[in-house]
Amino acid sequence: MINDYKSIIQWHPEMILISEKPVTWKGFLKVSCNSGRNIRIKLKLIVHNYPSLCDAEINFGKEIAFIRNKEFSEKVKNLMHNVNKISTFLKQLQLLISNFINNKHVIEDNRYEAIDNQTMQMLKELKDVLDTSSGIQILSNNSLSTIKLSLNNIAIKLQRINHRTCSWTVVDSDLPEIPALGPFEKNISTLVIARNKLKLQVEILEKAWSNLKQIDENCWILDPLQPKPYHLYRRIYLTPSLSMYIKIDPLNPMDLPEITFMGSDTEVKSKKELISKKLHNWNPNHDILNNLKMLLDIDIFLKKEINKESTEDNSAIVADEECCICFSLQLNETLPDKICSNEKCKKHFHTSCLLQWLQAIVGNRVIFDHIHGLCPNCEESISCYIK
Repeated sequence: MINDYKSIIQWHPEMILISEKPVTWKGFLKVSCNSGRNIRIKLKLIVHNYPSLCDAEINFGKEIAFIRNKEFSEKVKNLMHNVNKISTFLKQLQLLISNFINNKHVIEDNRYEAIDNQTMQMLKELKDVLDTSSGIQILSNNSLSTIKLSLNNIAIKLQRINHRTCSWTVVDSDLPEIPALGPFEKNISTLVIARNKLKLQVEILEKAWSNLKQIDENCWILDPLQPKPYHLYRRIYLTPSLSMYIKIDPLNPMDLPEITFMGSDTEVKSKKELISKKLHNWNPNHDILNNLKMLLDIDIFLKKEINKESTEDNSAIVADEECCICFSLQLNETLPDKICSNEKCKKHFHTSCLLQWLQAIVGNRVIFDHIHGLCPNCEESISCYIK
């Protein structure tokens, strides 16, 4: 034991014998690395059956946590079975740890090299996007894995993916879907392609957005409640019993839009007959607001008076604009679009709610594409389109 003790002190001066029963050494083992620097490994070795190390207990510090695995543990156990001196065991343990650290660094270095290459490629893409003056603004997260491109307050958020033909996918976008142009994320192999697509679509949609802005500023908008750039439709308030839904063609924004009337059957029928006689007068060279006024034969659109005192009956179970069947304003993001024609009723309904109600009552008649029955509130005649 004396010779072994001397060898340990000579080769491992930072190891200290702290107990003889059981024999216990504690301290630091100095391990060299390929980088040229040494690592001090905290160590505690308890040899219960000295001089045999077969049942010895060894505890390491956190310095080698990144190399500790099943393979490393097995190699340490093999060393304990194959040596009969603590000094020899510590010497070979030094080499074992050194080999594991150096091999791990090779793997880590390759991984970091791959990451560096990816980062360099990413930085090159960003440089290519910024080299051309396009007005595009760029924001990124710290890892450069998510990029936000914006132009004129219209933004798309992209996330890097591993794909042969498509390196980026869209995770959020202000742009509407335009079937003729295909999905925005199709074949986005570089940020330059994404930039060019964004610039092109913003230019294409500029007139459509201008028309919608004109409507927003001059009409009472019922839906969407908070218009976004990807909303190419508007539902406009006309009377307490009638609203008009319009949808603009983004590729032909000055042409006659898709128009649908919603509300009481009487007023819907009347307005349909009115505009059917004037559709041929639509002039693409006139602004959309004047064209709509011409169709509706009005001089001005009503606007919501924000400060107007409410005239609603606060004791009523259902608010004036809520559906009288489901008792809610929105259902699957749609507002009530049917209104009872009875002047004393004027209750609102979601088409889907009213259809389900009328279909559940035996004896209601279906004529052409409409089902006819009685209003759930006043029991006057009401009909609903069958989709």
